[in-house]
Amino acid sequence: MSNLTDIHPKIFISYAWANNNTTSFVLHLAERLSAHGVEVILDRWSLKEGQDKYSFMEKTVDDVSITNVLLVCNKAYKERADARRGGVGDETTVITPEIYGNASQTKFIPILLERDDNGNDYLPAYIKSRLYVDFSNENDYESAYEKLLRRLYDKPSYKQPPLGKPPEWLEEDSVNYNELNILVKKLKI
Repeated sequence: MSNLTDIHPKIFISYAWANNNTTSFVLHLAERLSAHGVEVILDRWSLKEGQDKYSFMEKTVDDVSITNVLLVCNKAYKERADARRGGVGDETTVITPEIYGNASQTKFIPILLERDDNGNDYLPAYIKSRLYVDFSNENDYESAYEKLLRRLYDKPSYKQPPLGKPPEWLEEDSVNYNELNILVKKLKI
């Protein structure tokens, strides 16, 4: 992505309709991302009565215009994904082959919303090894949100510096360490 004004990421949010806390989190996140120029496809906004929910899920996962799919992981999401139960189970059936078959592995971003009593991540088995954005601690919400937004716009906090040229002295047959030592001493002054 070259210029922030040229491109708006388009995402789909997958989550379990578990409780009001999860729904509130997802709606707030979707609204905030939308306000920051991210086009959000959310079942509550986009899936209408009379539409086929399975077709909707498949299209959102397979749609090449969707740059990322956010997987909002909590206890309910993990349990339903691992058991292939409910809407999350159906989405998992569609998502899993895409994850394992896609070499770039950048479309799907786990969002950790909850941990168990021992501090273990509630991540489904098929994405357990993936790096995630951690929203499980309310105190870290803003830094997690910035990390996610940077990821969606492909604008990381830490960028690899450009590759430089090899030092000229590598081409010399012999190195004069005296001259090098003098230069180092000058730098220390």
